[in-house]
Amino acid sequence: MAIAVSNKNQFFKLIIQPWFICTLGMLFYCYNYFLRVSPSVMQNDLMQGLHINAYQFGTLAAFYYYAYTPMQIPVGMIYDRFGARIVQFFAVLVVVLGVGTFISADTYQMACVGRLFIGLGTAFAYIGVLKLASIWLAPNRFATIAGLTTAFGMLSAIFSDKILTKFVESVGYKQALQTAFIIGIGLSLTILLFMRNKPKIQLPHQLSISKHSPMSIKELLNALRNVLTNPQMWLIGLIGCLFYLPASVFLDLWGIPYLKSVYHLSAEDAASAVSWVFVGWIISGPSIGALSDKIKRRRPLLMISAVMSAILLSIIFYVPGLSLSSLYVIFFFVGIFCGAHPLCFALGKENSPLKFSGTAVAVTNTLIMLGGLIFQPVVGKLLDNHAVDIVYLNGIPQYTPADYTYALSVVPVGLMIAIFLTFFLKETYCQSRVAIEEKPMNNNRLAMEGEG
Repeated sequence: MAIAVSNKNQFFKLIIQPWFICTLGMLFYCYNYFLRVSPSVMQNDLMQGLHINAYQFGTLAAFYYYAYTPMQIPVGMIYDRFGARIVQFFAVLVVVLGVGTFISADTYQMACVGRLFIGLGTAFAYIGVLKLASIWLAPNRFATIAGLTTAFGMLSAIFSDKILTKFVESVGYKQALQTAFIIGIGLSLTILLFMRNKPKIQLPHQLSISKHSPMSIKELLNALRNVLTNPQMWLIGLIGCLFYLPASVFLDLWGIPYLKSVYHLSAEDAASAVSWVFVGWIISGPSIGALSDKIKRRRPLLMISAVMSAILLSIIFYVPGLSLSSLYVIFFFVGIFCGAHPLCFALGKENSPLKFSGTAVAVTNTLIMLGGLIFQPVVGKLLDNHAVDIVYLNGIPQYTPADYTYALSVVPVGLMIAIFLTFFLKETYCQSRVAIEEKPMNNNRLAMEGEG
């Protein structure tokens, strides 16, 4: 009987608990993604209520990234120093503060402050999952968990596009976001009660975590120097940034307005069309991650996916008269091929020592999220500049299909540049490059640290 109980405890601690802890982190990421894409379904309400143009609307949404993007490197270092539990608890509370500020805002400036706080708190979401995965799960599960996390985020985005659209149309965006405020409070308490920084039973690949944690300030600075002086990290980040433009620019903000203007879809039909990208991404994110882990290749999957994404989005932007059913199919396959994007995080992790994993994925995410910070307002500016004699309907500026096509051309162009850059990317074969280089020198230590 005692043996049976012991076996159950071992099963819980070795199998159930690691995935449960990572799932808590993924719930925070879902909350983050819901709030990130929410402005896309509030465009009319926000532009009318705050009396703003397309550039100001893009800038309002980008205030999320103004805090989110520069915080990624400090976030990784904070996780490496303090662990996940208390950090995520306070991070969610900051998000709740931002949601409350955004709801109560009656001026453009105050709404920007709310988005800034939301971005500040949610900066801890994705990096937190990857840090937890690097501690609780085996290295050959990292790309899988990165893809699975993105899939969870896409589910949240579908909820935002479909459900929030109806709520906003019926009761307005302020009342619709009150539920998000309450959910945030509940999530913060759940993390405080159930999150754990590291397992009590150490697995072989986790020995280095206990050995190097907590990290000193000197070690944190060394981690940052180690990551930033690696040219491959900059290349991975730039490729990731350009490859993520379909999400950070089109899905997160301008997709629904584009479909309403160019294809004359209702808000509900436009949200349904965009949701097919998320459906494809949900399927392919974990699948491509698992396939990459199995065949031990990152680069070819990333390259093929970027090529196909560029072709499909070019069809949407430059082939006129597509039917709604055709849009559904094309958007679905855009999501399928964009699902390879989390491989960039696996590459970032594998180009740094395991003990610097939080900082490594943070630097990667910083570079990736520059796309939203830079191009969300850029698309708005291009819209305003391309438009001639803007017509206002109920205080909302109306842009032509040609305006939207011109402005959103930055997405396929960015993907084409990403394709070119992948030729300079070095394959890691799902192993730490540091481990590969040092293995002949110190084979025993690397075996203990579990790198590769």
